[in-house]
Amino acid sequence: MIESVQKAMFDYFKLEGQAAIVSGSGNGIGRATAIMLADLGAHVMVCDIEEDSAHQVKQEIINRGGSAIYNRCDVTSLADIKDTIAKTAAAFGGVDILVNNAASFGGGKTFDKMTYTEWDRLIRINLTGSYMFTNEVLPYMIQKMHGKICMVSSGAALGYDFSDPHYAASKAGMIGLAKELSQELARYRINVNVLGTGLTDTRMAHLPGRSWEDETKGLLWHRVGTPEDQASAIVFLVSEAAEYITGQVLCPNGGAWL
Repeated sequence: MIESVQKAMFDYFKLEGQAAIVSGSGNGIGRATAIMLADLGAHVMVCDIEEDSAHQVKQEIINRGGSAIYNRCDVTSLADIKDTIAKTAAAFGGVDILVNNAASFGGGKTFDKMTYTEWDRLIRINLTGSYMFTNEVLPYMIQKMHGKICMVSSGAALGYDFSDPHYAASKAGMIGLAKELSQELARYRINVNVLGTGLTDTRMAHLPGRSWEDETKGLLWHRVGTPEDQASAIVFLVSEAAEYITGQVLCPNGGAWL
């Protein structure tokens, strides 16, 4: 019974042997996604600007019996992105899946307190980094006539979470980029979708003075989301189970908005 269920699971998702890059996978949603993908048979490139964290996640995957390598990657650096992709292709024979998850937050600043420098920084990390990573992996996916890309956006992009205006703008840009790319890349059978995260228990979300007890009162599930809640949706979107889904925004949010 167990073997038949495992076979059905692998057949359903068809992730076994696929090569995946998860940016910002040293902690939080990225870490949970990298582990889930590896558990389902994917070869995973764990990359993060925090090299020690990426190495630890890679080792955790290997200890669980999965396949993973790691690389330090600053997503504002085109050279780092090229290096990460080249190492993935060399190790796993190409790139089938890209999860643009690496991100930074603005620290809860309102528009009148935000500086031009802070605006540029978040746009470069959250939006331009996703654009560059996507642009650099496309030749591998186009050659195979197959690929799955997931942009990890936020409810802030949809107006459902009061947040930094520069953070919201960068995450909204990811949605626009994904919708446009889904149209352009369909002829290559490359799916591009978006995860619009609800409130999630990650390091980045723990802002000084933030009361999660008050915020969860408006959630139908009456709890904050976990990285695994978001990762399971990402894994679905980049699996073959979602082959007929593209240009969509999926929002695991505990009923915060409908």
